[in-house]
Amino acid sequence: MQRVILRSSRGALPTAAKLVAGIGLALTGFFTASAILPYLPAGTRDQGAGLMSMSFGWLIGWRVIGRAPQATMAGAARVGLRAALWLALTVLLYLGALQMMARMLRGRYHAVTEALTDILGQGVVLGGAAFQLDVIVTLFLGGVLSAILSAWAARRWQ
Repeated sequence: MQRVILRSSRGALPTAAKLVAGIGLALTGFFTASAILPYLPAGTRDQGAGLMSMSFGWLIGWRVIGRAPQATMAGAARVGLRAALWLALTVLLYLGALQMMARMLRGRYHAVTEALTDILGQGVVLGGAAFQLDVIVTLFLGGVLSAILSAWAARRWQ
């Protein structure tokens, strides 16, 4: 006879907290990408950076912030800062991969490992260029606000 295994499906179901967190961090990603673009070096490929940042923001908001809505403001702020950091890292890796693809098409790499390590190198270079006060404030304030609104939505529509 087959055994029935019951799993808690609470983490997999869509909730208001996940929806609010996804929308909030998607908007944060878009505004942060818009703030980063003027600081990037000339000739940097940035096609779709805003849309891709929104996509990353949606996923990270849904999975990081929405999964664990906090009861306190300090806990929500901590989760929001962590999500904002994840968003910054993924967007910089995406932009680094775009730069690597452009260089790869010009034949600048002799080995695959050289191209893959240059993704991190390009991400670090672009991150250093985008390390400006308005970008940092937009990113972290948006992450904290998204987490606080997500916690409010979890309490409101529980």
